[in-house]
This record gives sequence, C-alpha cells and structure tokens, in this order.
Amino acid sequence: MTRAPVALTLPPPLAEPLAPESVLSSITQSWHNLRQRFVCMSPGCSEHNGLRNLYRPQTRVQLQQGWCCGAECFQTAFELQARNYLRLAVPHVPRPHRIPLGLLLLSRNQITREQLRAALDAQQERGGRIGDWLVRQGAVSEDDITAGVALQWARPTFPLARSESWQQCRGWVPPALLEELRLLPLHFAAARRRLYVGFTQVVDASALAALGEMFECETEACMVSDSSMDAALEHIQATAGVADVQFVKLEDVETAAEIAGTARQYARYAQARQVRLAAVGRFLWVRIRGEKIIHLTFRLRRTTH
Repeated sequence: MTRAPVALTLPPPLAEPLAPESVLSSITQSWHNLRQRFVCMSPGCSEHNGLRNLYRPQTRVQLQQGWCCGAECFQTAFELQARNYLRLAVPHVPRPHRIPLGLLLLSRNQITREQLRAALDAQQERGGRIGDWLVRQGAVSEDDITAGVALQWARPTFPLARSESWQQCRGWVPPALLEELRLLPLHFAAARRRLYVGFTQVVDASALAALGEMFECETEACMVSDSSMDAALEHIQATAGVADVQFVKLEDVETAAEIAGTARQYARYAQARQVRLAAVGRFLWVRIRGEKIIHLTFRLRRTTH
C-alpha cells in the first residue's frame, strides 16, 4: 500500500537583521521627532534647538500645538501667533440664500401669496425680518420659521426650548461671543468628539471653525428658535458663573504686542499649562487653562496690526 506524500509546511524565513545604517537612521528620526515635540516656539529662544522643555516641565506652556519654555518665550511666540490671527478677525459675511424665506414657505404651502405680500409691505415700511412679520400676523409659528431657516442652510433643527443638554457646555464660550454672534454650544458628543452649535438666523462658518480649533473637535451647526436662544442667554446672564472659570472682555485693542502682554499676565495668574487662541468675528478669543480657566475676548479695532 502506497502512502500519499505528506505536505510539509516550512516556517517563515527569519527576518534579515537591520543594517547598521537603518538602525542609526531610525534612532535619529525618533530623536528628531522627540525634539520637535518639545522645541520652544519662540524663534529667539537660546534653547530653540535644544530640549530644555523636556527637562523643565514645570515651566512649559502649550501654545496651540507647540510649546514655550518660559514666560518671555511665551510672549514672543504668542505675539507671532496673534499677528496671524488678527488678519482673520473680520465680521463674517453670510452667503446669500438660493431661495428667500418667504418664497420657501410659499412653495411649501405654509403661507399664501396675500400673507407674503402683507409681510413684505410691513417689512418695507418698518424694517425687520420677513419671518418675524409672518409670525406677528399669525401666518406661521416660530417653529415653522426655524424649520424654514434650517432648510435654507441645509441644517437640522434642535429643540432648545425642550432640552437642557446645553447646560453641560456652560463656560465653554465667553458670553461676549454668545451674544455678539447669537450662537450657543448645544451638546458635546464625547465619543465622536463632535460639538453641536446652535444658531438662529445665520450660520457663522468662521465661528464654527474657531470652536473646532479651540476644542480640537468637529463642529456641526443646528438651527434653533430666536425665543429659545434669548431664554438661554438670559439664563446664563442671570445665574451665577461657572466655578473656576473667569471671563475677561477687553475693548479696542490696538496691537498684537499689547494682546501678547495681557495674555502673558493672565497666563501667569492662572499658572497656565495650555493656551489656545482663535479669531471669531471682530474678536480674538484666548482660552487659558491651568489652575484656573480664563477666557479673554479682545474686541479689535479695524486698524489692529
């Protein structure tokens, strides 16, 4: 009886040892990456190409995605960052809608031509927004207007009047920005690192980008009604502030050097470990985290440089 041949499975060949040049290159690259993580951001720092940040962690301050080794270097690096952001600090101009709100509601048979004409006549005579006049005349509800605006922006609506989830985000954004831009952080989905932000009439893309940069997360705009936004902002003003969070508003700032000097003082006061900044409309927003959390909002002049 002839036996079938047995198939042999050979072990995989041993990996060839790395050449000395490859090992040296790998070590050099790792050392370079480590140094870049801790190199001081200030171009005039005497330790700019060294690793003093690695051996003196108590003096380090994280600025944006980099590090500064001390107060002097922080002020210099912050001023350079501020100059770049000041160029972006201009009021947001919303894009025009393809379909005006009145025509949108008319196409959905939510209002009649007579109701639209009456609202347009009132708007032309007294000013204001077409949606407000339609609500005053009883043609539609405020929720209908919110849904119509959401369709204009291709954004979802959020039931702010029936939700308390926005309370978890209290203290995240300075009241000056909330009121100026009429926005409100609504909910933070931690698993996906996504922040939902409410707007009433206009979605400010620059504000969404600034929030995403400040909190290192994705942002998504939602539309809420004017009355629910007003109620939430009034509640924030009427109630006590958030513990260990301070808001400082500074008007008519002229130079990046002035902003950097002020930021340095507050960073020292808060024993800062992290400082981030972003341009939002006519404001430069600085968020300082340390023993305290301090939000600085600088309202900028047009001539700021």
